[in-house]
Amino acid sequence: MKARRPGARTAPCWVLGAYLAIGLAATSARAKETFSIDYVVTISAATPHIAEVRWELAGIEEVARLKLTFPADRYSTFAGSGTLQPLPDGMLWEPGGPYAHLTYQVEINHARGKQQRYDSYAGNGWIVTRARDLFPRIGITYHTGTTASPKSRARLIFRLPRGWRSAAPFASAGPATYPLSQPGNTLDRPRGWFVLGRFDLDRQEIDQVMVEIARLPGTTFSPRNLFDFLDRTLPTLKKLLVATPAHILVVSAPDPMWHGGISGENSFFMHTGRPLRTPDKTSPYLHELFHVLQPYRPGPDADWIEEGLAEFYSLELQRRAGLIDAPAYGRALGYFERYGLWNVDFTQQHDNAATNNSAPLVMYAIDQRIQRATAGKKRLDDAVSELAREGGEVSTARFLRAVNQASGKDFAKFFDRHVSHGIPPDIGSAR
Repeated sequence: MKARRPGARTAPCWVLGAYLAIGLAATSARAKETFSIDYVVTISAATPHIAEVRWELAGIEEVARLKLTFPADRYSTFAGSGTLQPLPDGMLWEPGGPYAHLTYQVEINHARGKQQRYDSYAGNGWIVTRARDLFPRIGITYHTGTTASPKSRARLIFRLPRGWRSAAPFASAGPATYPLSQPGNTLDRPRGWFVLGRFDLDRQEIDQVMVEIARLPGTTFSPRNLFDFLDRTLPTLKKLLVATPAHILVVSAPDPMWHGGISGENSFFMHTGRPLRTPDKTSPYLHELFHVLQPYRPGPDADWIEEGLAEFYSLELQRRAGLIDAPAYGRALGYFERYGLWNVDFTQQHDNAATNNSAPLVMYAIDQRIQRATAGKKRLDDAVSELAREGGEVSTARFLRAVNQASGKDFAKFFDRHVSHGIPPDIGSAR
């Protein structure tokens, strides 16, 4: 069994946007709003573990068919206008007219991992779930001859038992109603984490971001501590990742939910038992928030980059904010070195010891070397911000180019030694 440092993050992180719509390439200079869609999610008090989902579409003359991809063991009872054709991995829907509807049922409860903890669950009077659990992945085909770039106007609507309410990572337009807007996407989709039922909701604006904390029954987590923590760290993280979110939703829930953190778009879940800062001084909350705000996605060889940056900055941002001192920072680097998985190719690794222990120490070493090469004028931040501005998929080669550009030096030998061969970098007097 690989060694893991005390307090290390154990939950895998989910990258964002995997279920967004595939649109037709634009053939006009300006997008035209041509259709509307309401996503209506109904929860019954009698069967809260089953969601009844209905799509109501209008003005969809351009749409020929939609391919829906979903797990057969959770989705059922499809019905709608037009024609529905079952596929091995989902359903092909031809709406058949400018006005159309689709209905189906979803099993909310979903367990993951050997311990069978839940990342989607209907508890006693509450539900915690994600858009990806309620809505299939979608591919859209338009009728031949469509000359405009179609754009939707969309809303997410929850119909809930009496006394229930909702929280989602969007601005509300009324009780349990949320307008959806995704610039650049043909079809605006629900996204991120949702909380439904009876729960506590705390709100505070931090650096022009409305931060909401939804706490489910049984949660012992203090929202004030998190607000104070983010007040000192969120502005720097926003600047680093060139991010301008309007809302961030944090969901805190007890067992039987997943014992860790899981990020979503503009939102993340954290088990109530996870602390703001672990014994090794890294922060699970900052780690997940880094993933929430990062505007790029990792390539097949870049898990070490995604996790390494998130874990390194969960420590580094606290140092800059004065939340940990130099000796504590040095001890944390020592934990990375001690509990890391070394002498392996990080580009091929998904082991927590490599991605969350070894990789952040390599990031620290890169940061120090960039500062030395530029007499303190630049650092790792400059490479990360450039990746954020460009977006898209990040590979090890692309990360190396960003580091070379920030430093004005060639880091190829460093990457060969410390990334491809996994040799621990010398952190010297930092420990």
